[in-house]
Amino acid sequence: MSNKNLIIQTQRLGDLVMSFPLCSWLYKNTGRTIWLMGEERFYKELFRITPKNVYYIPLEAKDQLLKEDFNQIINLSNRPEVNTLVGQLNGINKIGIVEKNNQTKIHGMWQLYRASLTHNNHYNKFHWADLNALDSIPLQYLKEQEWQKPRQLNKGKIGLFIGASEKEKRFDALFWAELALSLAKKGYEPVFLGGPSQEEKDIANEAAKLATMPRASLAGRFTIIGLATFIQTLDLFVSPDTGPMHLAADQGIPTFNLSVGPVHPWETAPYPSHHYVLRSNISCSGCWRCTKETQLCRDAFIPSRIANLMHSYLQNKTLPHLPNLSLYKTGRTDEGLYQLENIFGSKQLPSIQSDFWRYFFADYFFQLQGQNTFVEKKERANQDFLIKLPKMHALLRRSHLSFLREVLQSNKKNAVLAHNSWKNYPPFMRPLTSFAQLLLENDNYSMQAKENVLHLLENFNSNLSV
Repeated sequence: MSNKNLIIQTQRLGDLVMSFPLCSWLYKNTGRTIWLMGEERFYKELFRITPKNVYYIPLEAKDQLLKEDFNQIINLSNRPEVNTLVGQLNGINKIGIVEKNNQTKIHGMWQLYRASLTHNNHYNKFHWADLNALDSIPLQYLKEQEWQKPRQLNKGKIGLFIGASEKEKRFDALFWAELALSLAKKGYEPVFLGGPSQEEKDIANEAAKLATMPRASLAGRFTIIGLATFIQTLDLFVSPDTGPMHLAADQGIPTFNLSVGPVHPWETAPYPSHHYVLRSNISCSGCWRCTKETQLCRDAFIPSRIANLMHSYLQNKTLPHLPNLSLYKTGRTDEGLYQLENIFGSKQLPSIQSDFWRYFFADYFFQLQGQNTFVEKKERANQDFLIKLPKMHALLRRSHLSFLREVLQSNKKNAVLAHNSWKNYPPFMRPLTSFAQLLLENDNYSMQAKENVLHLLENFNSNLSV
């Protein structure tokens, strides 16, 4: 029997850091060494802060991997060449995308659910780090995880990280300059941080110039491990959704995530507990891709108000409510799942809608494993939804019948559903239709896949009847 597990994470820095909890839990669960395959440019400087019993493997190590036997192989990547490699490797249990004999299949119900969120994640309430783990790790391990409160230095230095992987997730130089000035007026020492790209350097330099703080621009001056060391001197790390944000939170640095653009904080906000997320109250906030002419979610982010909020936090004072914004604190549910605890500004109805789907899928997947962990919360979410949103409940019933009819007709004709048929239903129904269609496609419309989808739809119908 193999004494090794393999985790493949070939995405960016933030995704690599978000795989750290899985590494720790998998070692705890199996007692086997973890090989973590990823981009060398990211992991080569993370050895000092990587969980114990984890060894990095470069993408180029294909020949070596083919000679090994693994207990579990968890593929968190979506690169075609990686999926093909996973199909060739020797592993007792494989999770994630596997390509073999010219057929691609997603292994693991939670990984399948994650794939169904593409352009369909508005109602999702599962963090990527949880979804990484739930196919292979007992929920008890997530529940037992202890998250220490971030340390406080009280030195007055605040890091403003201006970069992000996409332009839509970033603020401009004027925003950062105004935020820095507002913080400086309160006695803090802000510094502008960023990655090595020329664009990020230019934004940081321009912000420093506008704020008349020429020495405050440090963008591009640190390696990854250098940044990890420098941020240990900060009282607070302020950032949009980006890899260094995850690095800071993982290292216990108090972190404020300014969640703007096509990003969903339930999925990619700081994963450890006791950090903060600020996002717009606008109804489309948390989208997969912005479809508006202008990014409306930016409008409520007023630098002076955000500085007041951060000052109150650092002084342990009551946090002021900011107009048109919601503030959340990262935490955990009783079961150990990621939770965003609302501090102010959350709207009740979207939360009811998202909870409906969260506990439907959680209960369904755990029931398949013979566990009743989420039965009570599912029933409570159903009742709350039925009482407070009766018209939407009726809409779901009609949409369910329509989709069931479409599935039965395709089964009768031995046909497949039309491409992206799941999009023909109301947005609130799409978490179910997207997952069901992917469940069929993932197993090439086999008899077992058809039975599984009918069981899913029957289960959903019984929930609506509660």
